[in-house]
Amino acid sequence: MTNKHVVILSEKSLQTSLMEQQLGEHLDVEVTVCPVNHLTDSMDQDSLDLVLVDFEQLAFMIGNQTLPNFDLLKLDILIYNMPKEDMQCEYVYWHSLKGILLNCAPIDHLYKSVGYILNGGLWLPRKCLENLVMLRRNPNLTRCQLYKSLTTRERQILDHVASGKSNKQIANSLFLSESTVKSHVYKIFKKLDVHKRRDAMHITQAVSHNQARLE
Repeated sequence: MTNKHVVILSEKSLQTSLMEQQLGEHLDVEVTVCPVNHLTDSMDQDSLDLVLVDFEQLAFMIGNQTLPNFDLLKLDILIYNMPKEDMQCEYVYWHSLKGILLNCAPIDHLYKSVGYILNGGLWLPRKCLENLVMLRRNPNLTRCQLYKSLTTRERQILDHVASGKSNKQIANSLFLSESTVKSHVYKIFKKLDVHKRRDAMHITQAVSHNQARLE
């Protein structure tokens, strides 16, 4: 595992220093701690083998629209500090996700999981693996599962998007500012892992079809 480069996506802190120390002691890897803007603006992404991201920071980065598109950047990620009750969140279905460390995981799981992933494996809780197998067998379930992660407001806005309305038209219909609608649409696309309004429309159609089949 020589010449592997691992990045901890965070500001410097006591926790990241301890993580950096443990990885350096147990694995033959280069470890860098960097904020998100450094990852996207100045770091050579081709040299990165794995990015470690704190679960709590993901929601913050999504909220202020600073979360990198790891799939687009072709960066493998490991999410750490994930609460057990959040294993059904939309992050689990990202193509770039290679591992999850729960916040109750033993300390030595950090270097063990990183080493396992760098050797080509996946480090995921059993429940996540079971869900992914089920989704693999039925692609429509993937879309429905992602749809369930949306809030009531996000589903409402998605319905308007699927009907072909622009952000301005949606804002007028729901008595919201256009910037608020734009922010919601950004979060919706992130959660659904889509990049076009047409793709979002296809998801609502798949969800409607699946619900009708179950009724």
